[in-house]
Amino acid sequence: MHRILILFLLFSFNNHAQIENDIEEVFPIFPICKLIPDNKQNQCFDESMFEHIEKNFKYPQTAWDLDLESLVRIRFDINEDGKVENIIANAAVVGISFIEKEALRAAESMFEVAAANIVRSLPEMTPAKKNGEPVKKTFQVAVEYKIPTQLDYDEIDKAPSFPGCEDVEIEKSKECFESYISDHINKNLRYPKRALKNNIEGDVFIQFEITRDGYFINFSTIGPNKILEDEAYRIMAKLPQVKPGEYLEKKVSVLYGLPISFRLN
Repeated sequence: MHRILILFLLFSFNNHAQIENDIEEVFPIFPICKLIPDNKQNQCFDESMFEHIEKNFKYPQTAWDLDLESLVRIRFDINEDGKVENIIANAAVVGISFIEKEALRAAESMFEVAAANIVRSLPEMTPAKKNGEPVKKTFQVAVEYKIPTQLDYDEIDKAPSFPGCEDVEIEKSKECFESYISDHINKNLRYPKRALKNNIEGDVFIQFEITRDGYFINFSTIGPNKILEDEAYRIMAKLPQVKPGEYLEKKVSVLYGLPISFRLN
């Protein structure tokens, strides 16, 4: 339900203490990787594992509501039949201290169950092989559950709310936000006299951050001339404080950018 940025680390462990140099080893093969040559299977396995985790990632609802974060390491085997077994998940809850051990263990358990379910849902694969014989292979992945504090504008659910936009439906919040920005530019744009005198025109791209307190900060501009860039900054710096943007009902800092066009005719 909650798709957050995932930290994905993959390690494999050989099940024999020594590996002879002439042993030919092939990773387990995802169904989607069956037509790929053996020497590409390791890469296809890693990519398919990452895609599977990303697709099946769900933030535990209670942990999300309580602002809990965690790094979970999951160790598992893919056996000689290509099936996942022996799943062991260990979570480290970060960013908060628990006075009672029972509360800490409950928090860890939420993340461990969620992460283990991701691995448990892996498809049956063609098993790993050594010299053509199916073998069990052990892997470890690490999945990070982290609540975002800053997102791009197209990732948020609810846009920052200017005066007059506070009560609009979430689905229309971006439309109201963008309309206010457009009206603001039209009302406040003043073509710089030096730019007029020197026939300077073009588009200025301006980007800024809207904080979780609703302030506009960290402006950056790219344009054909500093005169136009300064005017773009002057316009956008006049924007009023807003109600912050939201992602899954949590306030987040938002990165937003747009072009401002300066034309002489």
